[in-house]
Amino acid sequence: MLLMLIGLVILRLHMGASFGWPVGEYAEIALHLRGLRATEAICVGAALAAGGVALQVLLRNPLAEPYILGLSSGAAVGVMAQMLLSYQLGMAIQAGVLANHLGALIGSMISLVLVYAIGQRKGVIDPLGLLLVGIILSSINGSIIMLINYLPGPAGLREDLSRWMMGYLHESLAQSTVITICVITGIGIAILWRLASDMDAATFPSEEAHSMGVRLKRLRIILFVISGVLASGAVVLAGPVAFVGLVCPHVARLLVGPTHRLVIPASVLCGAILILVADSFSTWIDILTNRGRLPIGIFTAVIGGVSFLWLLRPQLGRNNS
Repeated sequence: MLLMLIGLVILRLHMGASFGWPVGEYAEIALHLRGLRATEAICVGAALAAGGVALQVLLRNPLAEPYILGLSSGAAVGVMAQMLLSYQLGMAIQAGVLANHLGALIGSMISLVLVYAIGQRKGVIDPLGLLLVGIILSSINGSIIMLINYLPGPAGLREDLSRWMMGYLHESLAQSTVITICVITGIGIAILWRLASDMDAATFPSEEAHSMGVRLKRLRIILFVISGVLASGAVVLAGPVAFVGLVCPHVARLLVGPTHRLVIPASVLCGAILILVADSFSTWIDILTNRGRLPIGIFTAVIGGVSFLWLLRPQLGRNNS
């Protein structure tokens, strides 16, 4: 998987307005932009995949992932609300990491708190109920996003946000913003990897996990926070991208087994590969048609939607059997 990722990065560096290694007066600038976009793709895929692993352990639900549970759409609401508030108050809208990431973080954490609080019955998490709450919350967040989109805002903001909502890697973000989010994502993934043994134990019933010395309450709080931070960072870079956090952990488990010390890095690599493939495919379509890049969200939604239905199928009709 690592070799595949390296090969895709090299391929992506050959793809721009045309296929080939950039040459000429602006070669260095072109190569920098392609490299920055590839870095964003890797960071987004890694963050969403690792967030999916954390949520599936936290909620003990194999169908949990940032988009389905409303984290991504909540983060998008936070970003848009912050932009609109800045405009209404006459403040300068900055693309800095603190500005966008703070709004995304607040939005994703509010969504996660609501899903976690509502999706319980007498203090016990109901997996199917949690899934339904997340889907409903995503729909509500989508309505809020459409409302914000129609309110007065800066010139060009509506067009940018409409494209961004479909999952589109930013090309105009400052390099410092991308680097900062990549560092935050890397720290989050490293913390998850250090907690891999506890995450293995957390998949057992609570009594068994406690007997193994795992502090479940502390672990769940850490997973709760990290999943929100990872989702918010991915949203800042690419908008709400669906199903990456659902598909990649399952692919990783098929490849390396259930041990989280292997599942986490395998999921991260799988997520990075998926987003990089989506971006390369989008750029290839643009080279052929010259009609602009397709949003990567279209690619991930097609793959993830089919996978989601396949994973959900055993859950349907269970109460009637």
